[in-house]
Amino acid sequence: MDVKEFLKTNPDINLASIASKMWPTNKSAKTYLSRKLSGEGDRPWTDKDAARAKEVLKQLSDEIQRLLE
Repeated sequence: MDVKEFLKTNPDINLASIASKMWPTNKSAKTYLSRKLSGEGDRPWTDKDAARAKEVLKQLSDEIQRLLE
């Protein structure tokens, strides 16, 4: 499973929060991410998007790991 499929299929992931961290200056980040994930419109999912999402998920993972220690 790649990061795009993970984001699309995991209901425990708050896409609004992920999107705002991926594009902190974009006020419509959640809509932007939703369109990219769905493949609608002219916003394709790119390797750069995948890298940004992985970085945000890595940060979240690190925070959870610190909490569990």
